Parts: sequence; structure tokens; C-alpha cells
Amino acid sequence: MLNIAVISAGILVSFFLKGFNFLSLNFEKLGGSIIYPDFLLIFVIFFALKRGEFSGLWIGFFAGLLEDAGLLGYAERTGEFLPIIGTHSLVYCLTGFVLGKVNRLMDKDRTPTIVLLVFVTTLVERGLVWLLVGVLEDFNKSYSFMGPAVYTALLAPVWFFVLSWIYQVQEER
Repeated sequence: MLNIAVISAGILVSFFLKGFNFLSLNFEKLGGSIIYPDFLLIFVIFFALKRGEFSGLWIGFFAGLLEDAGLLGYAERTGEFLPIIGTHSLVYCLTGFVLGKVNRLMDKDRTPTIVLLVFVTTLVERGLVWLLVGVLEDFNKSYSFMGPAVYTALLAPVWFFVLSWIYQVQEER
């Protein structure tokens, strides 16, 4: 059985990898934005596929809370920034649960399956977060969907390989 400390460390590492600038793609000179891969979402997808809906649900919840810790919304009425907690938690929970339910229906060890699954899941996740934050605050017209989805999908097989290696080492103990 996976240890809570190992999963917590994996969530933290995935969260901090998203913030490293050497993994970002800068398209500002071309009129775009900076794109970061979503390692937390890959982490949630990995555990939902490997361990089922219960693990996907709880790991998605705590990964989403960590992601939401830095999400602020501007309240024009009071003129201050307020935290928006729960948007990523809800979406990551739903993602982990649904993918955990359908994990038996797909070949989760093939690279094309992983890339396609992460691409579609990232598009859906970003769309749902955009809608939730838009309802709570204001719709961001420059919110990017396709770039992060493609970049996250391309890095997913590498992160899946690393997580599979760590997962096997942990199971052998």
C-alpha cells in the first residue's frame, strides 16, 4: 500500500515543478503567453488510472487545494484580493473519480493512450476551471487552453515513467 508521506511528497514535487521557469515555454514575443505543464494534473491522472477512483478522488482533492492556495480573485467592491479556494479541488476530484472509474476500459500503459488521455483531460480541466472562476469572478479572455494541453500531454509519458518507477520502488518495500 502506498504511504501517505510518499504521495504527499509527490504532490509537492509536482506542484513545485510547475513553477520552475526552465520548464515553461515563452510565447509572449509571438503575441501569446507563457505555458506551463500541469504536473499536478498528470499526478492525479496517474494515480486515478493505477489505483482507482478512491485514490484519484482524494489525491485530486488535496492536489487541487494546493493548486488553489495561490489563486486569488479581485473584489472590485472592496478593492482587495480574495482567495478562490475549491475550483481546482472540485475539478481535480471529479477528474480523479471519473478516470478511476474508467481505468479498466483503456490500455493505460501505451504512450499514445497516455498522451491522448492527458490532452483531453487537460482541455476539459482547463475549461471547467475557466468556467468556475468566470462565474465566481470574471471570465479571463486570455486564458489559454490548447497550449498547456499540448505541452502537458507531451510531457505526460516522461512523468508517467518517473511515477511508475517510484511506484514500483515503493511497492517492493
